[in-house]
Amino acid sequence: MKRTIAAKVQLIYITLFVLIILTTVAISYVSSIRQLENQVIGSNQNVLRQISKRVDSALQEIDLTTINLLRNNESRSFFESSASDAPQHLLGLSMLQDQLGNILGANFNMKAVFLYSTISGKLISASDYYDLNSAAGMGWIKSFAGSAKVNKWTASPPDAHSSDFLLVRNYPFTAGPKDRSGVMVTQINEKSISKMFSDLQFSDSYNVFLVDQNGNILSHKDSKLIHQSILDQSYSTQVLSKEGHGYVTEKTAHGKNLVFYDNSAYTGWKLIYVVSQHQLSTLSLTVRYILIGMSCLMLVVTTMTTRFVNHRWFTPMEYFIARLEEITKRTPLGLENGRTSPSLSYNELHSKIEQVFTGYSNAEKKLHESIPALKLQILFDILTGNRTKFELAEPMLNHVGIELYPEHYIVLTMEYDNKAMLEKVGDMNLYLYALCNVAEEMIRSRQGGIKGAAVQMNDFQAVMILSFRNNGSTENTAAAKALGEHFMAYIEGQFKRTLSIGMGGHYDHFSDIRKSYLESAALVSCKILMGPNALITSSDVGSWNSGRLLEVFESIDDLIETVKQVNAEKTGAVLEELFKRAARCNLSKEMMVQLCLQVILKALRTAADPALNEQFQAEYETVLIRLQRCETLYELRAVLGSLMDELIQSMNEKRNNKKKSSELIESVLSYITEHYNESDISVNYLADRFNISPNYFSKLFKEYTFSNFVDYLIEVRMKSARQLLLETPMKLNDIAQEVGYTNFSSFLRNFKKYYGMTPTEYRQMHLK
Repeated sequence: MKRTIAAKVQLIYITLFVLIILTTVAISYVSSIRQLENQVIGSNQNVLRQISKRVDSALQEIDLTTINLLRNNESRSFFESSASDAPQHLLGLSMLQDQLGNILGANFNMKAVFLYSTISGKLISASDYYDLNSAAGMGWIKSFAGSAKVNKWTASPPDAHSSDFLLVRNYPFTAGPKDRSGVMVTQINEKSISKMFSDLQFSDSYNVFLVDQNGNILSHKDSKLIHQSILDQSYSTQVLSKEGHGYVTEKTAHGKNLVFYDNSAYTGWKLIYVVSQHQLSTLSLTVRYILIGMSCLMLVVTTMTTRFVNHRWFTPMEYFIARLEEITKRTPLGLENGRTSPSLSYNELHSKIEQVFTGYSNAEKKLHESIPALKLQILFDILTGNRTKFELAEPMLNHVGIELYPEHYIVLTMEYDNKAMLEKVGDMNLYLYALCNVAEEMIRSRQGGIKGAAVQMNDFQAVMILSFRNNGSTENTAAAKALGEHFMAYIEGQFKRTLSIGMGGHYDHFSDIRKSYLESAALVSCKILMGPNALITSSDVGSWNSGRLLEVFESIDDLIETVKQVNAEKTGAVLEELFKRAARCNLSKEMMVQLCLQVILKALRTAADPALNEQFQAEYETVLIRLQRCETLYELRAVLGSLMDELIQSMNEKRNNKKKSSELIESVLSYITEHYNESDISVNYLADRFNISPNYFSKLFKEYTFSNFVDYLIEVRMKSARQLLLETPMKLNDIAQEVGYTNFSSFLRNFKKYYGMTPTEYRQMHLK
């Protein structure tokens, strides 16, 4: 009968691959959609928080500006004195109006600023000064003067059609309602706040709200919704009751909505952002199309590959089996006693092939179960606590040639000193292998009093298990110590290398070998205190001294103080004292490394330099490796000292650069004061004159003056123009040229923007 193995295998494999591909695509689609949704949620939460912080920052900047205004002499005079026609009083009012105009010109978010004095009953703004009782539509300001319930930030509209925010500041700040002498009200343009919402991914659909604690909408792209309530929304109760930031899920008739929120600790308002399931689903279309395309491509490749493999392998295999059957039917195997033996049957041939593979598996198994590998595995099991009964372990121990007494055990952990040098010379595993062989030879030389074995435990340590015939703890401990010291002397004499050995405690039971091993491993790490070429016991290390540990923390504080003073010499002395105190506390190597890391982190916080913090984060692994490679306190002290020297040097450079920058900008400001009337003065001109790049000049100028160069130059020129307007009869064209403007229209535009009126209006108003 004709075989069809190849066709069946091809069909099975194609079906299997199709199922795998479809399952993989389905799982990938689900996980990708979830991951994409999580990324969208995370990114929108972060952007919402940034926008909330930006809103708070804008409002805080306005609040700070108003506080500074209320603290100056002109404001105090307005609030604390009655109305007067005295020239000095009128001059103070004029200066106050100038300041109000400057504030409005510098901050485009502020729409108007009003100061109302309850003593004089007067209201002053950047352009007006009059009795409040005679001002139509301004009576609402008086309601804030004596109210004790008005929040600092409020959205109470001055009229039914207004959507602006109000910043209410009483004068004085800390006085009660009865003791106040006035109020300052700043009107903020709501549109400048709602423009900040445009950074959100789906904000084009007008789904971002700024609401107060009662759910009233304070800011929105659609001005018609302002002052309406969100309490009719199903998510309002959940969102308004939560603090901080996060999101909730809202189920609607059209699907699921994600409602993000962020609460402002400054104003108490809440920023809400609603994203519908439809908007999220649009993001998954690309993923869906990509996965469909990939699945189609994979199906084509799978079909072609399966057909190729079938043609390349299974068809010849089918031919091979057919030939085997043909051979077994007609070919004699040989002659026995002059007769032809019968042909092999199919089952007999199968049995012969199976014997070949079984023999190979048995050979491989014997190879893996060789004596050295089995010995290593048994010792590992004993030290890690996987074998805890001597009766069960004894047959395996005898099989691999390990002799142990059933009781009385001590474990020694051995480690070469100066491992870094050994790693450069050759393979560390060879040194440890030789160490284990020498240790076992030395144990056998004790002739019955001590039995044991040695094994390499990791890349840099070997372990020696000792068992004793006698049950005396003191005698056995002394014998183990003598063996360890003799072993160290032998290695130093023959290998020209030194060892550090940690000796665990004496235990009677086989199951406690792990305890002795853990103690010895912990003790060998204390060679950083004892020094190299030492056999360390628990009596050598002792215990912590809490009083001395407090001295270590005091030294850390002293060290950080010297770093703050940028005193490298004093830092070195304090660092030396810190390590002396730490050595007296018997700290392990791991604790000393952590102590050094704490010193570095505290020093970085003292420096308060983001660049240094970023550099340390990038080099953290390198620093940790440098500290862990140290084998003595002297090496640790050297590494930490070099890091402190680098930090102090960086702090010194930063301070010197800051001082030079301040001196440079002071020189620039002096030059501007003397030459502001030159029309060609500019950023490029000054940068070239003071030998720095224009970009660096702009950055330094902004950091020092909190203003860009153009605004600062306009301010200087406008103040000079104002003085010429009021003190001289010069014509406007001449004044413009005198303060550095060659274009008269530019002068008029900047003057009106700065003072809120034309030069002619300004001169007429003040001369009257």
